[in-house]
Amino acid sequence: DIPFGGVTFRADKAQQIKQRVDYLQSRVKIPLLVSANLENGGIGIATDGTEFASQLEVSATGDASYAYMLGDVCGAEGASVGCNYAFAPVVDIHYNWRNPIINTRTYGSNPDWVLRCASEYMRGIARHNVAVSIKHFPGDGQDERDQHLVTSINDMDCDTWMATYGAAYKAGIEAGTLTVMVGHIMQPAWTRRLNPGIRDEDIMPGTLSPE
Repeated sequence: DIPFGGVTFRADKAQQIKQRVDYLQSRVKIPLLVSANLENGGIGIATDGTEFASQLEVSATGDASYAYMLGDVCGAEGASVGCNYAFAPVVDIHYNWRNPIINTRTYGSNPDWVLRCASEYMRGIARHNVAVSIKHFPGDGQDERDQHLVTSINDMDCDTWMATYGAAYKAGIEAGTLTVMVGHIMQPAWTRRLNPGIRDEDIMPGTLSPE
C-alpha cells in the first residue's frame, strides 16, 4: 500500500548508476529520494567521480571557500547521475582522536570552524538542488568506539553540548538542512534533563530515544 520512498547507492560507475536511477524513477508515481554519502566529492556515489578532498583535508587549508567547492562538486556530480539527497555534511566535532568513525570525516575540533565549513558546503551543494542530512546526531567524536557496532556515548553536560554540537545542529537547521541523521549514540545529560528520574538502564541512544 505504501511504496518505498528512496534508495541509497554505494559507489559504482556513473553511467550504471544513472541508468539504474532513471529506471527506478520511471517506475514510481512519487519521485524517489536517491541518496549517497557525498562527503568528499562525486566519488561518494560514482567510482569515476571526482575525489575532491576529505572534510579534514578541506579544513586543513584554513580556507572555508574550499568547503563551498566541496559542496559544489558533490552537488554537480551527484545530481548528474540522479542523486538528490546527500548524507552530508558531517558536523561531528573531533574531540577524541581515537574515534574510528569521524577521524578524517570532520572539519576538526573547533565548533565555530565546523559550523562555518559545514554552512559553506551546504551553500555549495544547494546550487544543484541536492538536499542534505547533517550527521550524526546527537554527536559523534566524544567516544572512541564505533556506533555502528555498539552504543557509543556523548558524555557532555547540557550547557557544553548546546555550545558545541547543539550549536552545529541549530546552525545547520537554520541554514536550510531538511533532515538530520540520527546516530546510535547516547546523550545521557539531555535524556536526564528531559526525563528526570529515568534509570540508567533505560537511557536509549538517539536512534531509539523518545527524549
